[in-house]
Amino acid sequence: MTLIAIVSAKGSPGASTAALAFTLTWPSPVLLAECDPAGGDLLAGYLARYELPANRGVLPLASAALRGTAEAELAGNLIDLDAPRQQRMALPGLTEPAQSATLDLAWTSLGEFFARMAAQMVIADCGRLSAAHPPWALLAKADLVLLALRPHSLRTVSPAMSAVTAMRRQLPAGFVENSLGLLLIGGGIGGREVSRHLGVPVVASLPWDTATAGALCGDGRGRRRAPLMRRSAAAYESITALIAARRMDSALSRRDTEPLTPVLP
Repeated sequence: MTLIAIVSAKGSPGASTAALAFTLTWPSPVLLAECDPAGGDLLAGYLARYELPANRGVLPLASAALRGTAEAELAGNLIDLDAPRQQRMALPGLTEPAQSATLDLAWTSLGEFFARMAAQMVIADCGRLSAAHPPWALLAKADLVLLALRPHSLRTVSPAMSAVTAMRRQLPAGFVENSLGLLLIGGGIGGREVSRHLGVPVVASLPWDTATAGALCGDGRGRRRAPLMRRSAAAYESITALIAARRMDSALSRRDTEPLTPVLP
């Protein structure tokens, strides 16, 4: 189906909050996968008021992906964020950053598994690229990588340049040009200027809504019609339209480069 990864350069620009807001507001079935090597936030934040088992999540599923049993073991590692409809599911992240080193060999298998899931769109919260052991192999399998940043000032935008450079170095040739977009969170420098500075298009923007962001982190209650939630819901159209357009371009490009089959008399 579709794999969308969300990353950030450094700091806390709101990438994890955006991933959760997308999951809670998008119309299609969504699986939120916490793939941040620094550890997940859901169990200690949005889901903190529930008593949930801590032995499920990305680590056991990654092991299952290496064994080729991820499909059979997926359901047992998920949490239903909108029970009992199973339309908004979550795969909790690591509980200790030290566990990230054990996933280096599993990110490829896990990314391939996410990419071929038919029932749900997968949003992978992949955290900061400046952290140890970024999930490069998983990012390479994504249909779209969104680099979240605050365009508040040059100070908040500049670290994204290093992130884009790292992705050019670590990901396949042409990936940045074809599969990377910016997710702007909050106001400040205009989207056109940020895009020109980084050489990456702006795909969506969200407001800096601290009250709703706090609620999504487990601090109080949020409103479904709050600015962050409304804009998150609206971002669905632009993000999915971009993915569809790029898939079409890729298909046409492959067709144009295929050798012609000679027609025999």
